Amino acid sequence: MQRVKELVHFGGFLDCEYLRRTLAKEFQQMESSFKEAFLMPFSTISEKILCENLLPLFSLPSSPASTSFPVPTSISYYEDSSHAMSSNQTSQNSFIDYISFQIPEESFPEIANCIGIARGFMNDLISVKKGYSSLEAVLLGVPDGYHCVDLSLYKESQIVLLLNETTSSEGSGDACMMIVQANDLPFVSISRSTSLDYWMLHQLKESVVYLQMENEKVRSIPHSVIAPLAVSTSRGVACVFAARKRALVYILEEDEDEVSDAE
Repeated sequence: MQRVKELVHFGGFLDCEYLRRTLAKEFQQMESSFKEAFLMPFSTISEKILCENLLPLFSLPSSPASTSFPVPTSISYYEDSSHAMSSNQTSQNSFIDYISFQIPEESFPEIANCIGIARGFMNDLISVKKGYSSLEAVLLGVPDGYHCVDLSLYKESQIVLLLNETTSSEGSGDACMMIVQANDLPFVSISRSTSLDYWMLHQLKESVVYLQMENEKVRSIPHSVIAPLAVSTSRGVACVFAARKRALVYILEEDEDEVSDAE
C-alpha cells in the first residue's frame, strides 16, 4: 500500500494513457521486426551446401504463371559420421543434405495434403559437379483434419512437423507438433545421370507414407499457429508463433505430461 501511495505522489498514475501508448508502440516495433525477419530471402549459410542445380522434383503448371510459381522449400545438411571413409577420403568430410518441400496439388491432384523429404550424399564434389549423385526421397501424407504449416529437421534422424487443424475460419482451432523418425521412413533411391535434367517422383505416388497421430510423438498446442517453426538442436527446444501474437517455446526432449511449456 505504501508503494502505491508513493507512485500516486510522484504522478505515476496521473497519465493512465501513457503506459498504453508506450506498450502499443513497443508491440508495433516488435511486429514490424517479425515481419522484416520473416520476409528475408533464404540465404546460404555455408559453402558446403550445394544449390547450383536445384530443380523441382515434380511437374509444374505449363501456364506462363509457372515462372513465378511459389514452392515452399527448406534445405539443411548434417555431417554424417556413420559412413566409413576409404583411405583416399580420410581428409574429406561426408555430409548428408536434406531438402523438404510441399507438393502442390496442381502437380499430383490425386495426392492431397502431401509433403516430400529428399536426402542425398554430397561428399564427392567432383561427381556432383558432373551431374552424378544419389538421391533418396519419400512422400508423407499429413493426417486427416490437419495441414502442414512448416517443418524442420531436428538432429540427424528426426523431423518436426508443425500442423494446424483444418477449420473453416482462419486463426481458430488448435495445432500440434509431430516428431517423425527419419530412419523409420521408407526412402526410395532415385538415380540421376548427365542425360537427365531432373528427378521424377511419380513412382513414389504408390508408396506414400500416411502419418498417424497415434503412431508418432505428438505435442498438442492450444492455439492456431503460423510459420515459421524455429528448432534449436543444441538446446532441444522449438519455438512456434501462435496466430494471436504469442510466442510459445516447447521442450522437445520431454514428454507432454512432464513439462509445462513456456509462453
